[in-house]
Formats: sequence, C-alpha cells, structure tokens
Amino acid sequence: MATAHNMRCFEETRDIAVSASRMFDVVMDIEAYPDFLPWVAGARVLTRGEGELAAELTADLGGKQYRFQTVDRFVPDKIVEIRLLQGPFRFLESLWTFEATGEDSCRVHFSIEFEFKNMMLDLVASPLFATACKSMVHAFEKRSLTLWSREQ
Repeated sequence: MATAHNMRCFEETRDIAVSASRMFDVVMDIEAYPDFLPWVAGARVLTRGEGELAAELTADLGGKQYRFQTVDRFVPDKIVEIRLLQGPFRFLESLWTFEATGEDSCRVHFSIEFEFKNMMLDLVASPLFATACKSMVHAFEKRSLTLWSREQ
C-alpha cells in the first residue's frame, strides 16, 4: 500500500521597492536570520564554495527546536536554490528568484515544498512551518527596507 505523502507547497511573488542585489544579499545573510525571522532560533554557514554553501538552521516550532542542514546553490542577484541535506524533513526544497524591474525595485519569487519525516511531527510542526513560509517574503522585504533606510 502506498503511503499518503503530506507534501506542503507554498509560493509567492512580490514586487519590492529594493534592488535585486540587495534582496539577494538579505536572503544570503543567513547568520542574520535569527534577528528578523521569529521561527529561526539559530543559523550558521557551515561551508562556502563557488556558487554554493551549506547552512544549518535551528527552527523553533511551537517551543520545540529542530535542526536542519541545507545546501544552497546560487547565482548572485538572480537565484537561490535550497535543498535539504539532513533534518526532520523527508523533503525540503525551496527557490528564490530575483528579477530587476528597475534600479531600486525587483520582483521576488519564493517557493517552498516540504514534508516532515513522521506523522506526529507533521501534525505539530507543519502548520507552524507553513505559517512561517507564508510570512517569509514579507519578513525579508521588511528586513531589506529597514537596512536600506538605515544606509541613506
């Protein structure tokens, strides 16, 4: 009998009054995630290479902490592709794309697909993680606008 998979998907496209390169920089500033993403309790870059890095995030979902590692492949100012290395997920894949629409504006597209390893975890953590995903683009937009206004 085939097991029913609880794959969760979310995607969002937003026009943002920040340049593509600034938005890319905020997404790539992984170590700063705990400063502006309420569900991220810890974040560190493990390795950096040409066009890719490995990172470890500690997610705080409903007061429980889950650690997971990802490999992030990127083309500066254009695209970040995130795939799961290890963690409480059976599957995790995420994609950011940045398209310049002007000198200080861009269209950001974010998509994520995930599934937790076991049913209990899925019941507890999935709704919380899904909520986090829904506020993701907004959180990054707010962060980039805050940093941008500080510099001016």
